[in-house]
Amino acid sequence: MARKQVKGDVLKLGDKMKIVLFDGMNQIHRARSGFMKGEDAIVFSFFRSLKPLVEKFKPDKAYFVLEGRPKLRTDLLPEYKAQRPQGSDNFWRQANDIKDILGNLPIIQIRHPDYECDDVIANLAKYYIEDGHDVVVISNDSDFIQLHDCLDNSRFKIYNPIRKKFVERPPHNYLEWKSLRGDAADNIPGIKGVGDKTATKFMVDPVLKEACLNKPGNREIYERNKKLIEFHWFKDITADLTNEGSEVNYPNVSMSKVYESFVTRDFGSMINQKYWKKFCAAFEVLSNESI
Repeated sequence: MARKQVKGDVLKLGDKMKIVLFDGMNQIHRARSGFMKGEDAIVFSFFRSLKPLVEKFKPDKAYFVLEGRPKLRTDLLPEYKAQRPQGSDNFWRQANDIKDILGNLPIIQIRHPDYECDDVIANLAKYYIEDGHDVVVISNDSDFIQLHDCLDNSRFKIYNPIRKKFVERPPHNYLEWKSLRGDAADNIPGIKGVGDKTATKFMVDPVLKEACLNKPGNREIYERNKKLIEFHWFKDITADLTNEGSEVNYPNVSMSKVYESFVTRDFGSMINQKYWKKFCAAFEVLSNESI
């Protein structure tokens, strides 16, 4: 695994790294709730929020993980995520602009055409943790909580950027709990009459849980939901999952091109000398480029 020089110190092969995995579309959608003035408001809010996250975690390596098609899940449940509204043309134009600008920052963009972002993040986290590194997933998607049950928690964390705090491991198996009550956000129906409190009660009392699952149709719903919610684990994981068909866009780092992008969009507060200096400094830990 190639390493880089960071602030004068040589990181050698085998050194422990901090890996940050950004839930890409989750972060882009969050930018819609920020400063909404102008044609490029989402782009502006995105990069204003990206800088403090990089400053906070100071990763050695960062991935921006994008969505593929949930092929296996829609085969199992055709209405999976079907209720989610489609973004406007302006939203997708800005989303593409964000990805273009990110190509000039030292962040790797990765997606698998046939799997969701969550699956790719889970496999990247597994790879790097098993290789002895620390991993932080940045997302407010609750599905990542199930990783607490299958990864080394001394090396793995989930950070919710909305609540601005780490997500703690629940006292019960999250995948089983969520399979009981379903997931309205993904259009996954749960067992009738089972909400958060009832699902928690069943997790505490296996006898009650089994009695519920023995009712007609309930076990089938539960097992289907587990297949929908659990992550797909690749068999041949490498650092960038290319052996499993992931598409990877390695950055061509150029802070001058990022600056030009901000100038073109009239992001005055981001290109003033004081802020721009801090913006560049935030990404220095990720790059050996001269900036």
